[in-house]
Amino acid sequence: MRKLSIVLLLISISFMTMKANNLSEHKSKYLVLKRWDYPQRALVPIPIEATQDENSIEVRFLEDIDDQVTFQVKDQLGNIIFQDVILTPNEQKTYKINLEDYQIGHYELLYIEEDMTFIGEFDIE
Repeated sequence: MRKLSIVLLLISISFMTMKANNLSEHKSKYLVLKRWDYPQRALVPIPIEATQDENSIEVRFLEDIDDQVTFQVKDQLGNIIFQDVILTPNEQKTYKINLEDYQIGHYELLYIEEDMTFIGEFDIE
């Protein structure tokens, strides 16, 4: 069991190193989304992929979504500084959030469906 843990740790470190190298070559970076407040204990695939460049966050839908979705951006104090509700997300494949008017700091991107919320963190420098 201990050997398996060490092997898994080494594999995950190598993937993190590869991702860090890829991010250093590109101006945009992926937001790592974490599942939050999901009532069931089940494997839930992340339905979106979010990338940040200098002036925006682009969200790409990875699967069809039946319900409306809400995007929120919160500042360091937890204040909602952006919110948008999309009623028919299947009609568009990408969604863009403009970051030009945001101040330097640490923010959270929330993707909210009916019964689950995913949170990604990002910084503006």
